[in-house]
Amino acid sequence: MPEGYTAGYGIPISVLLLILIAVSMMVVAKRTRLGRYIFATGGNPEAAALAGINIRFLTVKLFMIMGALAAISAVVASSRQTFHSNDIGTLDELRVIAAAVIGGTAFAGGIGTIHGAILGALIMQSLQSGMAMVGVDAPFQNIVVGLVLVIAVLIDTFYRKRTGG
Repeated sequence: MPEGYTAGYGIPISVLLLILIAVSMMVVAKRTRLGRYIFATGGNPEAAALAGINIRFLTVKLFMIMGALAAISAVVASSRQTFHSNDIGTLDELRVIAAAVIGGTAFAGGIGTIHGAILGALIMQSLQSGMAMVGVDAPFQNIVVGLVLVIAVLIDTFYRKRTGG
């Protein structure tokens, strides 16, 4: 190590922030009325509206929460790079959707967990890092991610048909 530098060990602040946000969102999802309303609306919006849930106001709340979480993720993403650009994270939607589906979130809604989505994101990041280490070109990486997404959706569809869910 050069003089003046020290070996830094420990957990990065971004990981601590992930743990903090994940735990707080799990509490919201499992222990609050808002979490129950979100799952009810995701499972069947018409039934949730008939049960007395204000769907439009809930949608506004969800967009506010997602906007705040997107802002936090943008700050973390830009702080981890040496330059700041307005196109950080462009075209990452495919990977995010694949991570959510691999984590157990259903496209129909009403099913999914936060720790499952985090596990799916870790799997997708491991896949992407592995392909980058091997030297797979970026377009082929997107093809592999798309294939993983299609396979995950097919498995989810077959599983739901088989279990009657």
